[in-house]
Amino acid sequence: MSAPLFGKHKRVLIDTSIWIYHFEQHPKFAELVGRLIGNLEDGKFRGIASELTLLELTVRPLQLGRQDVADDYEILLGYFPNLEFEPISRAILLDAAGLRARYRLRTPDAILLATGLRTGATLAVTNDEAWRAVPIIETAVLSDWVE
Repeated sequence: MSAPLFGKHKRVLIDTSIWIYHFEQHPKFAELVGRLIGNLEDGKFRGIASELTLLELTVRPLQLGRQDVADDYEILLGYFPNLEFEPISRAILLDAAGLRARYRLRTPDAILLATGLRTGATLAVTNDEAWRAVPIIETAVLSDWVE
């Protein structure tokens, strides 16, 4: 994923899967998401994440009895450079209901996309093909860049 992809995008919604691939060093996607996260750290764009991402990220460590890892994820996201960590508001929930109804998205996906749209993201980065169904935001799917 090269910088030109983000050239026109100043605000980018980052799906939870991106963070999971990054933190867990996914064998197929780690290099790609590492470049994406590096661009975020360097301020090439502003990242948008929902507080829902914190829930999704911490479930597995908690299942494994790793409260320390869950705590680390919370701290990392809360202080990550150039990342806006957005609360789930009533307005976002209402927007998400509309997206879910119109595009038949799963509730978490609708909340994440509504968060990005409400906060001005023009690109969503994910590995979820279902997000392509939402034409009101450009979607970059990781599997398009990795064989």
